[in-house]
Amino acid sequence: MAMERKWQAKAALAGLAAALTLAGCASNGSSNGGTNQAEETAAGEAKANEAPAAQDAAAKAEPFTLQVAVWDEKLKETVQQTFDIYKKDHPEADFKLTVTPVKEYYTKLQTALIGGSGPDLFMMNGPNFNKFASLQLLTDLQPLVEQDALDTSVYPDGITKLYQYEGHQYGLPYYLGSIGLFYNKALFDAAKVPYPDETWTWETLRANAAKLTDKSQGTYGYIAANDNQSGVYPLIYQAGGSVISEDGKKSGLDAPESVAALQFMKNLIDEGISPSAQQQLETAPVQLFGSGKAAMVPGGSYDASTLHGMLGDKLGVAPLPAGKQAGFLVHGSSWVINSKSEHQQEAWAFLKVLTGAPGAELLAKNAVNFPAYKEAVPLWMQSIPTLDMNAFVKSLEHTGPYPVSKNTAEWQNAIIEEITNGLLGKQSIPDAAAKAASRMNDILAKE
Repeated sequence: MAMERKWQAKAALAGLAAALTLAGCASNGSSNGGTNQAEETAAGEAKANEAPAAQDAAAKAEPFTLQVAVWDEKLKETVQQTFDIYKKDHPEADFKLTVTPVKEYYTKLQTALIGGSGPDLFMMNGPNFNKFASLQLLTDLQPLVEQDALDTSVYPDGITKLYQYEGHQYGLPYYLGSIGLFYNKALFDAAKVPYPDETWTWETLRANAAKLTDKSQGTYGYIAANDNQSGVYPLIYQAGGSVISEDGKKSGLDAPESVAALQFMKNLIDEGISPSAQQQLETAPVQLFGSGKAAMVPGGSYDASTLHGMLGDKLGVAPLPAGKQAGFLVHGSSWVINSKSEHQQEAWAFLKVLTGAPGAELLAKNAVNFPAYKEAVPLWMQSIPTLDMNAFVKSLEHTGPYPVSKNTAEWQNAIIEEITNGLLGKQSIPDAAAKAASRMNDILAKE
């Protein structure tokens, strides 16, 4: 079976790292121990002149501005706070943060980078990484990692490898997207249905979702999310299917197991348990759920703070229900450097703060997302006190690697288009899967 490689959650997730200690300033003073008064006087005068000279050198340090780009508005405060830490050791530094919606982010970024401009430092995801790396738009970080003896074992191995190209590290992990089943406690309580837990299967989900569906109130038991990362891919994995073969050469969407996963989604929609694909096109699944229109929705750790803001104490989260197997395909984002940046060393220094303990702790405290830096995970789990986020950690025991190739973004668009047409009823699910696989294979053949 394809995609069998598993990434196991580490024991390091169980405890917090010791608090970072800022290094004190070491004294450079020394004594020659001589008895000659003239020598002592000369040495004292030279020493007295050292400090002003060093201060003058520091004052003359060239000011610079780091251009930084992200796609998530929620990151603005955290990145700014991280830069404030970086600036303590780089007082001459300034930075400008640009936030571009994800639908436009990579297109604009690629155009700018190919043109020789673009940000110095920016966030990258798995689907676009190989393309950007193969176009030589990213700085090879491997020499810098080796030069600084950087310990990459502080991140999950699978996410670290996701950002390697031809055996070299081109990105350092920032956060990962663990997937869980969000549920509305108030709707469960009203229907007297027990909250979901790790024992749930697809059939448990289907039976309880039917009980939670109330057409008179316009509420659904579950949202069969037409979303790759949180909806479609996890179901395919749970069914024992695959999105792409292990060697990255062939689509797995037309395999019987993959088709069964897509048919499960369509059946829930047809039975009125889930909102239709059209409703999801008009209002995103997470927004539908957050507005109280559904009892359950699959979603990412990156949705936790948003949904808690909408539902408060009514929000709960559990592991995804299992099909033939439990789990999902794990993904995570990284920071990379523009290969044409004029501030390579400065960007590298900031990248290390972002992806190291200081940046990870801010990411965790601000409840933005599950930090890739493993020792900061327990801090993130406490960031929303009324929400038990342990499900996101436990779920990492049952994962496969996120499906990527050189032109991932292209075939992902083909998948979305064909599956959406199948869920809309414009073609059968088997036909949708076959067309998606065919289009995907054509793209893979050109890589």
